Amino acid sequence: MKHPVPQVGPIDDLIEATLQRAGMRAAASESEKTRASADPALDERLTAQLKKGVAALLDKKAEKLVVLNLQGLTTMSDYFVLATAGSDRQAQALADAVEMALKAEGRRPLSIEGYQSAVWILLDYGDVVFHVFHHEARRFYGLERLWGDAPDATAAFR
Repeated sequence: MKHPVPQVGPIDDLIEATLQRAGMRAAASESEKTRASADPALDERLTAQLKKGVAALLDKKAEKLVVLNLQGLTTMSDYFVLATAGSDRQAQALADAVEMALKAEGRRPLSIEGYQSAVWILLDYGDVVFHVFHHEARRFYGLERLWGDAPDATAAFR
């Protein structure tokens, strides 16, 4: 059963601007890309796992991939990874790919929400949350707008 999501246009411009900023930051130095943590080994492990998750999404042709660095902005998570899918089947395939990639790293999600409807699938790993959206749902919920003060860390994980 499809769940209708209202059309919202301006968020497309925000997504595009975020993606363009990611491209510009690709040439930035490593020190500007990520914040140093108290335990470098944990930070390296998280970075490696994020790269695996992002690679899994890109391998399954995720669109408009954005990684938001939430460190220092909230205690609920360090990163949000946002990706867009063109169909229910692709959204589920993207979620499955992330889950398999991180399972190979010894990580299991704390929870998975929205898998059946596949309009917005959320995979919560605690320090990182993967959001897989349909185009309309991503525009409607506008996490880029909601977390507009979060630095775009996409280039660091591609």
